[in-house]
Amino acid sequence: MADTAAEPVAPEGGSAWPVATVVAALVLVAAIGVFFWSETYQSPSGVTVARSLGTSVVNGQTLPHVALDFATYPDSTGTLPNGVPIHKSGSASWPAYGPSNVMQVPANALVTVTVKQYDSGGALNNPWFSKVWGTVGGTATVTSPDGKTQTVSSWDPNNVGHTFTVRGIPGTDPNFFLSVPLPTDANLPTGTTTQQNDFGGHYTVTFSFISGKKGKYAWNCEFPCGQMVASFGGVMSAYGFMSGYLNVV
Repeated sequence: MADTAAEPVAPEGGSAWPVATVVAALVLVAAIGVFFWSETYQSPSGVTVARSLGTSVVNGQTLPHVALDFATYPDSTGTLPNGVPIHKSGSASWPAYGPSNVMQVPANALVTVTVKQYDSGGALNNPWFSKVWGTVGGTATVTSPDGKTQTVSSWDPNNVGHTFTVRGIPGTDPNFFLSVPLPTDANLPTGTTTQQNDFGGHYTVTFSFISGKKGKYAWNCEFPCGQMVASFGGVMSAYGFMSGYLNVV
């Protein structure tokens, strides 16, 4: 009698396949996590260090105040105004954060972030990320290409270019969470190098948050701008373009 593979045993009245599917998904997530943590935390373009603004009083506390500046670009093969490549790891013409995907801020400080958003976008897979989370006041300030400024607590989930989403990881503050949507620039078609290199119209998003305790925090973009896997493959799964670390020192 030929050997036959045993069928998965299901609970009475149910099927084992949904359980098997969930287990397979958990294994995949774990594998991705192991790969992510195996990274050496190195940046293709060095580390962007926040600059000091002195001190500020927040909720009656005097805190160090620093400024952190970066941008999102539609094509990582371009160059910054000083001639430095946007991304030094390979030549993939993918969107990227710059000038670096590794940033550094002091612990327990007020951090004011300014992001220039040069890229196009579309609809989020999860509208939850269209909201502003973890900032001082729960808001961000958005300045459009025509110079108009507004204070927002959320953005149209169908009109997002990227998000800046930071999480506490093992060894840091597990309750730390920051996420800010970055509006899409409708003037820039996806992958347009000329407009990006000419630094044409863009949205500027400004917000502040209070940094956690010392350690490495992981950040990523939650707008699906990659290929395959619900658009979370390609650039989204390649370290250094749409993901990185926030070093709190």
